[in-house]
Amino acid sequence: MNAMLRLERGSANAADTLRRYAPLADEVGADGMDVDVERADLLLSGALVAVNEERAMHAMAHPLLHRFGWRAQDFLYSPNVRYAETLVPPSGPPANRLVIDRADQDLGWEGATHGTGLTPDRTLEIGPAEADVVARLFVRVPATTIAGTVEALEPWLARVEPAAVGVDPGRAALSFLARADLRTEAERLGLGPIETSRIEADADHVIETATAADGTNLWLRRGTDPVSRRWPGIDESREMVIDPSYPD
Repeated sequence: MNAMLRLERGSANAADTLRRYAPLADEVGADGMDVDVERADLLLSGALVAVNEERAMHAMAHPLLHRFGWRAQDFLYSPNVRYAETLVPPSGPPANRLVIDRADQDLGWEGATHGTGLTPDRTLEIGPAEADVVARLFVRVPATTIAGTVEALEPWLARVEPAAVGVDPGRAALSFLARADLRTEAERLGLGPIETSRIEADADHVIETATAADGTNLWLRRGTDPVSRRWPGIDESREMVIDPSYPD
């Protein structure tokens, strides 16, 4: 199962929001953390044991509901779509929503995209204008926790000033608006010698890539996107398949 715990974003920038919630992410056992233009999410996963699906989701949700001040009746399972969510804000900030779904069901906050295997491959919206060039920097750092990863990202956060960031322990994806061309951006970020390449779908969907010797990746693409405004672009179709043997 996948869980998304949405937190108050407020008016803080992405870097400050990361710093604020990284300790909380480790406290609740999050696998990853996303900060977007309008949201801050903690992402968690849990095993779906061979019992009733509704009970399994409530069992996963229970400690989170208790931690943030929701009542058990505030969390509702919907059998027709097979996910569960909170229906009201909790009494204790900073959380404001919890959703748990079956693995591989796309609720719009997680998806299969270009970049699979580089770092968090979730979509991050930064709302580029038509003339903007969106950059995404994939980095790895020596850390095993969310808080440790955010701390190790400090030099990158200062250089990039990201609009959106996806973090997993030891790796991150930072999205921002590019100021120059690929090589100039790579030099500004201190990537050193790079290898360049291109990912092309059509004339309107071209991603320029630069790979540094240490494996750091920088991607640039135009803000316009005929398929999706989410970075890096094409969301692969994902079909939810339910094993016939799974109990209702």
